[in-house]
Amino acid sequence: MALFGVSGIVIFMATFVFFYIESVLDTNPFNNPAGNMKAFPQDWFKACAAVPNVFFALGFQMNLFPIYKGMRKASDSRMSKAVFIAIVSCTLSYLIIGIMGYNYVGDSAYANFLNSLQYNRIAPAFFFIINAGFLLSIFFAFPIMFFGCRNNFIALIQLAMLKNK
Repeated sequence: MALFGVSGIVIFMATFVFFYIESVLDTNPFNNPAGNMKAFPQDWFKACAAVPNVFFALGFQMNLFPIYKGMRKASDSRMSKAVFIAIVSCTLSYLIIGIMGYNYVGDSAYANFLNSLQYNRIAPAFFFIINAGFLLSIFFAFPIMFFGCRNNFIALIQLAMLKNK
């Protein structure tokens, strides 16, 4: 399940990066990024709306023990490397998508980035793939990320398999 969720995130990111590059190269100024990036927001209250999302995205500590138990030849050094790689990859992903997204939308960006994308400015295929990737990531990764939810889900699957035998 988590693989589907991560796949959705990768689909969302890759599609948006490809779409952003295409919009930069487009000769129609209507489709170009809004630009005008500013170092500091005009409305700090609206900017703070994204802080919980960032904290939640980097707060995967509830999965540390299941990941450690699932590692082959688990050790503290291997777990430290895995955590370092996870934090660096999450941070880089958020920075890349965040900077490109803000540059594309401009000051009219919403805390929920999908609300910032206008259907009439995006090719329907890109709009569908970006939203489908996001939905896939939310549907599979978000609820399964919680250890208790994951255990209940696995128990339900095992119970269903026992009843079918």
